[in-house]
Amino acid sequence: MSRILVFLASNYGRSLEPGLQIGPCFIRTGPNQFNPQDTPDRQKLRYDSPEFKPSNISHGVLNAPSFVPSNLASHVGFNSFEAFDSPEPAYAGYEQRHSQYEHDQMVSGFASMGVSNSSIYLPDLVSQSLNDHPQQMNQPLIRLWICDQSIKLQYHLYNPPLPHVSNMGPQQKPIHYFFMDENLRETLQRRSEAAQQLLDPNAPEAANLPSEVHVYHSLSPIDDKPERHSKVFGFPTCIYKAISALDGKPYVLRRIEGFRLLTDAAISSVEPWRRLKHSSIVSVREAFTTKAFGDNSLIFVYDYHPLSTTLSAKYLSATPLRANAKPGVPERSLWSYIVQISSAIKALHSAGLAARILEPSKILVTGKNRVRLNCCGIFDTINFDGGKSMLQFQQDDLVNFGRLIVALACGALASVHNLPKSLEHISRSYSPDLKNVILLLLSKRNSYKSIDEVLTMIMPRVVHEMSTAHGQSDILESELTRETENGRVVRLLCKLGFINERPEFDLDPSWSETGDRYLLKLFRDYVFHQVDELGNPVVDVGHVLQCLNKLDAGVDEKIMLMSRDEQSCLIVSYKDLKQCVDTSFGHLSRTL
Repeated sequence: MSRILVFLASNYGRSLEPGLQIGPCFIRTGPNQFNPQDTPDRQKLRYDSPEFKPSNISHGVLNAPSFVPSNLASHVGFNSFEAFDSPEPAYAGYEQRHSQYEHDQMVSGFASMGVSNSSIYLPDLVSQSLNDHPQQMNQPLIRLWICDQSIKLQYHLYNPPLPHVSNMGPQQKPIHYFFMDENLRETLQRRSEAAQQLLDPNAPEAANLPSEVHVYHSLSPIDDKPERHSKVFGFPTCIYKAISALDGKPYVLRRIEGFRLLTDAAISSVEPWRRLKHSSIVSVREAFTTKAFGDNSLIFVYDYHPLSTTLSAKYLSATPLRANAKPGVPERSLWSYIVQISSAIKALHSAGLAARILEPSKILVTGKNRVRLNCCGIFDTINFDGGKSMLQFQQDDLVNFGRLIVALACGALASVHNLPKSLEHISRSYSPDLKNVILLLLSKRNSYKSIDEVLTMIMPRVVHEMSTAHGQSDILESELTRETENGRVVRLLCKLGFINERPEFDLDPSWSETGDRYLLKLFRDYVFHQVDELGNPVVDVGHVLQCLNKLDAGVDEKIMLMSRDEQSCLIVSYKDLKQCVDTSFGHLSRTL
């Protein structure tokens, strides 16, 4: 027997309404399973017809083994496609396990498609091996792609729209139009998940951690490799994520181990950092000393940015620059980093502060081309001098900034030790403007340099960065607008949920379901409890969103509401229903 692969195209080219799902099904046919009274057009679909020419079907498809699902009902959320009326003995036992009602539904449903007396199967999520069904190997197979409204969809697990959605008309909107972009949603969910993760109390790392440090609890290490011998600060450091008991939000605790304050004025140097707010600087919340870890530790508290990394971890290696090496960072991204860091340095120097920490390992990458200066204020405390050398520290910031650019452009930390070779590589790989900025930052002069000179030199790049940032802001605002519409719908659903069928008001004459509440109850059935001509539930999100949006706007369009016993019909407008919602919810709010 031959096998035939056919695609049902009765609705090909038409737009799918929201709530419809396309899924594959398998129809097994035998040589006597087509009605001998078929019309000529229908007979052309017979595999034994001379007019049937499956020119686009490969030999491998025609001879593919048949597929039999192992457990149909456990994964299908509607009246499942079951085997029926099959003359093959292999399906006799399978057919007997299903109701005659489902059999009649499938007969009537596929009769309208021109298919009769067929044995139909939906593929399961986990199929059995063909070795378990050797008797099915020689069954002919026809595959159809069908469209059915009664399939239950998991809307919280939606996927990006398929390419054909772009061909829809302007008056048609797919279900994904109402939700934010899939990649953005995934990023936000991963960040939220990281922020909520807690350390297992039975983990080995939890044994040496205190239960509370100041007002922070639920400590969990962030860095898998603590800096036991930090080359930056000169003291061993550890990083923890902790939850504040004051606001319940996660923060980062950076611990300087074995440090003892020489004067109380040193800890007060954190106050200017607490008042400073900048988009390219990780905010400093507070600093304090503690013995909760069993030693004298200095703790700095910073804002927590989930799933962030550092410039060093993302781009740099410890090996020296190789001959004919490629650029470490793409030039467009590198200029974006330069503009952001320049803006942060400008804010610090204008506030009478200095970064003193322009190290690749201490600059966070918190998003796509988004960087923030981290660990600010630590040197002001552990090397406290009362701000006497602040001008020199600001000059050091510019030199360290130039070295940072060299390291990022060359992709290696060691590149700053051989500047002539590194600059030669930069000249070959980047535009001349980048080399000019580096020479300005690393130049030695008698007078003080200013970050304003750098900003003047890179002004065209600043304008481009500002334009790009505004474009990204527009995109995020557009994504936010979609979720704003969802917020209106959720608030309306909450009101309807509060109003409908409250059991404590069953005997209250002022809350009887003969007035406004009765209309809202019928409207609830109209929106969510519709069925098709076969009595199957209609799961159509497009219908739900359309009705709720019209209700929220209070349009004058009228609809017919029918009681469940089909004895009463009411014609009412969305404007009247909106008034019912406002009156009922207002009455409910006053009783609280």
